[in-house]
Amino acid sequence: MTAGDGEPDGPGDRERRYSAPALEKGLDILELLSAAREALTLQQIGDGVGRTKGEIFRMVSVLEGRGYIERTESEDRFVVTDRLFRLGLNRPVNRSLVELALPFMNAFTDAQGYACHLAVASGPQMVVIARVESSNHIGFTVRIGYRQPLELTGSGNCLLAFMSARRRHRLFEDMRRENPWIDLDALEATLAGWRAEGRVMRPSSITEAVIDLSAPILDAREGGAVAALTCPYLRVLTNPREPDEVMAELATAARHISDALALDR
Repeated sequence: MTAGDGEPDGPGDRERRYSAPALEKGLDILELLSAAREALTLQQIGDGVGRTKGEIFRMVSVLEGRGYIERTESEDRFVVTDRLFRLGLNRPVNRSLVELALPFMNAFTDAQGYACHLAVASGPQMVVIARVESSNHIGFTVRIGYRQPLELTGSGNCLLAFMSARRRHRLFEDMRRENPWIDLDALEATLAGWRAEGRVMRPSSITEAVIDLSAPILDAREGGAVAALTCPYLRVLTNPREPDEVMAELATAARHISDALALDR
């Protein structure tokens, strides 16, 4: 309650009343490094967060000591580590999803010979939280923690297409802030097409010759997709399988994961 007026604080009142400068400084540094395309020097970090080297030196040392950032080997520069990502994976909802999905992902890979991975939305990006490597000698896979803008990947398109409309439009706002030139009308038309087909099959925007095959993991409580099960398809001549055939099995695996998720709630 605000003293003297008998009314509860609103969000704006709380924002004005509570401040944690040291925490804000640390978060500013982490956000700067996570968005940087290359390692940054102490001076560049200071410039990026609007502070002097002396003001951030201790905070950088603490973040390094706790494993949230690290120095590059060749230069006295800093990069963000995957520690925050690993903390996110420990959230019960993510841990449960991975545990439920892995048996079906392994079964798909054993039967089809293709790698697959599980991705979720993280702001305007998709991030891989689990993967199973190809059982063949040749295959294509991505590492856990791999990130790309949602609009650039099959996983991202699948997540956007099949998540709830409310969540999608909220992410559209984040995507426009990230990229003011993005054509959201064109993207929405593309997503409507994927929804009509019930799946995503599209040439990769990242790697030549790869076809992204992706199917949604649905959660009725969320009102749509909470994850995407994706197979980076490359035609392997020693074990030729057509994309439609692999896609059908991938969609079956995704349905099994969705069913297991519903039973686990």
